[in-house]
Order: sequence, then structure tokens, then C-alpha cells
Amino acid sequence: MDHFAFLLPVIFCVFGLTFLFVGRHEPRSAPWWGFGYLSAALGFIMPVLPETIPAPFRALVADTLFLLALSFYGQGLLGQFRRTLPVWPRALIVVIGVIASAVSTLIVQSPTLALLVNDLLASLCLAMPAIAVLRHVRGVAERLLLAAVFMVILDALVRNIVMTLLNRNPADFDTFLASPYAFFMQVTGTVIGLLLAFAALGCVTLEVIGRYKDVADRDSMTGLLNRRGFDRLAGRKRPMGAVIVCDIDHFKRINDRHGHAAGDAVIAELARLLAAGQAADAVLARFGGEEFVLFLPGLTIAAAVHVAEALKARIGSADWSQTGPVTASFGVAETRLGDLSIYEVVARADRALYGAKLAGRNRVFTENERPSDLQPEQARAVA
Repeated sequence: MDHFAFLLPVIFCVFGLTFLFVGRHEPRSAPWWGFGYLSAALGFIMPVLPETIPAPFRALVADTLFLLALSFYGQGLLGQFRRTLPVWPRALIVVIGVIASAVSTLIVQSPTLALLVNDLLASLCLAMPAIAVLRHVRGVAERLLLAAVFMVILDALVRNIVMTLLNRNPADFDTFLASPYAFFMQVTGTVIGLLLAFAALGCVTLEVIGRYKDVADRDSMTGLLNRRGFDRLAGRKRPMGAVIVCDIDHFKRINDRHGHAAGDAVIAELARLLAAGQAADAVLARFGGEEFVLFLPGLTIAAAVHVAEALKARIGSADWSQTGPVTASFGVAETRLGDLSIYEVVARADRALYGAKLAGRNRVFTENERPSDLQPEQARAVA
């Protein structure tokens, strides 16, 4: 028992420090899990402190730390699920819990009452966020995390029921801290605490990986998907729809006359104009330079032409006071049953785009309108 009592704070401290380290990359939930596990580690230290420190005082400090730990767990849970709850109800529960523990421990001197009050209030601090996020689970990892949270709550309730039914209520705190029940409480708390830690750490790790993956899939200047991101969202699926390719007219002239900073600003603003009002399933990406690709699942080529005309008008009427008027050309194509990938549609829309360039720019061309002998190399010379 003594070796286990010394090992327990170390295990929880390691998890706490791990969460704080990961919190540099995932600040929404990881630091709260870290604070929770460090608080629990300090709470588990209390029983192994020298006996010169009065047992009631150690019990009171431990109760307070465990109450804070579950409060921090609850905040970490809310961060993981991107939910918010008012802080003051849980803060009030913590204050009430500390006062109740002080009365139970120092005045009434009842270990049973102190444990009952602390467990119930700590469980309430965790149950409130758990119920709030119940309908927002997004995957297996979060289901496991929520299951571990309810195991923590259930463990606290079952412990008190068992202690009451078996009538194994210790007479004083020294007897309680040395009792097999206290050891059993540590064991169950450790097992469930480790399950919760692994589940929370798994969710946090997936969040960090997902965030870096999203960064790798996005263009840093515009925030749109890059070619890799487009491939991930649209390239691996082949639903029917239409593709619009957009290219800024005379972009090199803008860079030469106004500088690359002004050119970057034009690209960023055009990306904003293209993204505004698009359907939720639309996939918009910057393919490099001044070229953008928009995939519209479920749209016919006729409907996509209307979208492209609206975008052309939006770009033409925008405020380009820093550079003068900016226009763009568009090529539109639709998917075919024989297409092996979305990039075959993009290639046809790209050829239509260069048809629009050769026809005078600032216009929309479909794949059916381009001259049969048009080669992209010819159009690039006038882009």
C-alpha cells in the first residue's frame, strides 16, 4: 500500500505535465486537463505526508484539491467539445464544497460526511459540463472520453453507497487514511483516472494532428484550401457537379505597377469575394499564383455559369482603389461519367478559361465554347 501511495501522485503528475506541454499546441482544453491532474496528484500526496501534520487538515486539503481537479476536468471537457458554460455556478459549488468539507472535517470531524459531501459536489462540477456536451460528440475518441467522465461520476456515487450500506464508517481521520477502504478508493480512482487521462490525451492529440493537417492543406495568404487540400476534399470523391476555374486578368501588370504587396492584397480580397455566399458543400481552393478552382457538387454547367457570372460581376464592382479596376476570367466545365478524377474536369475548365483569356478577358467561357484547336500554351502568353 505504501509503495502504491507514493507512486500514485507521480503518475498523475506526469499526466499533468504532459497535458501542460501539449497545451502549447492545443490551448483550448489541454491546460485544464493538466491543472486537473496536477491538483489530483497533490491531493493523493496528502495521505503520505508525515503524521506530524494533523490528519483532519490533510483530509481537508485533499478534499479541496480533488474538488478543484474535477472542476478543471469539466472545463477541459467543455474546451474539447467547444462548448461554454457560465463559470460562476461551478465556482460557487467549489466554494460551498470547501466550506462544507471544513465543517465536516474540523468541526463535526466525520470522515464519512466529509467524503460524501466532497464526492457529491465534485461529481456535480463534472456532471454539468458532461451533460452540456452530451449531444455534441463527434467521433469514437470523444465517445470514449465521455464514457470515462461518466465512469468518474459513477465511481464517486457507488463508493459512497457501498460505504454506507456496509456501515464501514471510520471513527476518525487517522483510522480512515489507514483503512483498506481508503486504499480501495485510491485504486479505483487511479484506474478510472488513468482511463480518463488516456481518453483525454487521445482527443487532445487528435485535435493537434487535425490542426496541423489543416494548416498543411491551406494556403497561408488566403486561408483557402491549397491543391493538396482540394485533393483531400474533392479529388478523392467523384460526385456529379461543375468546376469553375478563375484567373485574375493582367495580374503581372498589377504586380509590376503597384508592387507585390498590392498584388498579394488583390489575391486575398479576390479569395474573400469568391468564398462569400458559397454553398456548404462547395470546395474552393487556390491552385497557385492568381488561379482559383471552385468545385460545386450537384450543379449543372448552366447553373455553374450563373454562379461564375455573378462572381465576375462581384469582382468587377468591388472597391479596388489601391490598384485600379480588377477583373477576372472564368472557365466552366461539368463532370462526365467517364471522368477518372476531378482533375479531368479541372483540365477542361482550365482550357475554357484560356479561351476566355483569348476572347478578351473578363468573361465566362464553358468547355463547349472554346475553339477546338486552342492550346493552353497559346493562352498563357496573353494571361
